[in-house]
Amino acid sequence: MEYNKLNINSKKSWLIARLITTIIFGVILYGGQWFLKKQFNWKWLTNYNTTVNVIIGIVMVFLLLNTFLYPIIEYNQWKYIITEDKVDFTEGIFTLKRTIIPILRIQHITVTQGPINKLFNLGDISIVTAGGSHEIPNIEMAKAEEISEYLKSKVKQKVEENE
Repeated sequence: MEYNKLNINSKKSWLIARLITTIIFGVILYGGQWFLKKQFNWKWLTNYNTTVNVIIGIVMVFLLLNTFLYPIIEYNQWKYIITEDKVDFTEGIFTLKRTIIPILRIQHITVTQGPINKLFNLGDISIVTAGGSHEIPNIEMAKAEEISEYLKSKVKQKVEENE
């Protein structure tokens, strides 16, 4: 059996979402520093200007890595397969995590589509079990709906077999 990859537009979706986050944090960090110095005349910020700028710079470097590099790595790591009796997927950036969900353990399934994913016609499948919620992100919307219906029918079939 061959694993499926996420849609290639996943990288763009993640990049846009993370870029928005990076811009917001950058404005808060740099704007907040400026605001506290100018409006409240916090002298200690001026005394530690270099230290504060280095810390903000380090945070921004990590945010930029998260924005531009991690989506590429994450996309290459993500794979999933749905069989007759299980949902199996692997995800991660630094460490790979493999999750196997038996069909019998699935309690409910939802397909969601946020504003950024809507631009690329992508959806996320959430699979809820008693142990928690698991998500397969950025699948073509039509395929996500198809997978959702397939899993619902498999769950119903397995439940009927065990009654």
